[in-house]
Amino acid sequence: MFVLSTTSLGRQEFNMDGTTHPAVTALAAAVTDASRLLRVPVETIVVEYLEAKDWPDSCLGLPGEDDACADVVTPGFLIILGDGFSYRTDTEGNLRSDTGTLDAELRVDFRQVGGIGGWSSGYHADTTSLSPDDLTRLHQFIVDTEFFKLPAEVGNGDPISDMFSYTIFVAHGRRHHSVSTYDGGGPLEYPALGEFLAWLKSRSPEPGAVSA
Repeated sequence: MFVLSTTSLGRQEFNMDGTTHPAVTALAAAVTDASRLLRVPVETIVVEYLEAKDWPDSCLGLPGEDDACADVVTPGFLIILGDGFSYRTDTEGNLRSDTGTLDAELRVDFRQVGGIGGWSSGYHADTTSLSPDDLTRLHQFIVDTEFFKLPAEVGNGDPISDMFSYTIFVAHGRRHHSVSTYDGGGPLEYPALGEFLAWLKSRSPEPGAVSA
């Protein structure tokens, strides 16, 4: 017996005696699609709700412009995932997005401020401005640091006088999170963040005086 537990679903049992319950098939399809769009591991996708539904036609009530939909009641599921993803499925794992235009855009804003003169500089990039290699690297940093699970402030030992503080903001799909840290005596509480920080600093202009 397999038990699925989610935030809103509670507990639902599935008989796993050599067969796969249709709900498991449907959920796997939805989670895989969201993972592909967000470019994050499947296991990081949050399942918020699953409900059995009877859809009004073979297109699950969401016909495309050129679809020929059979007028037949189609059993399936409504699945709601984290980051605003909502799907309609049948019992075989065929699905249609019920989210509208899915926003899988990636954006990063980086700011560093410090030095004797209070100098600053920053870096901004998004899906449209990053090269394929940089986009892949940025996705990997998000996964490696588990960025959206980091605390808002990450310690780095005792602060060093006249050194820099840093703020990293990342928006990915419908998630967004900001993390701040600073130059200190170490060690950095989350070492993987150090590589991400170094990558962002290497892409930022040399810090200069703040304009009046």
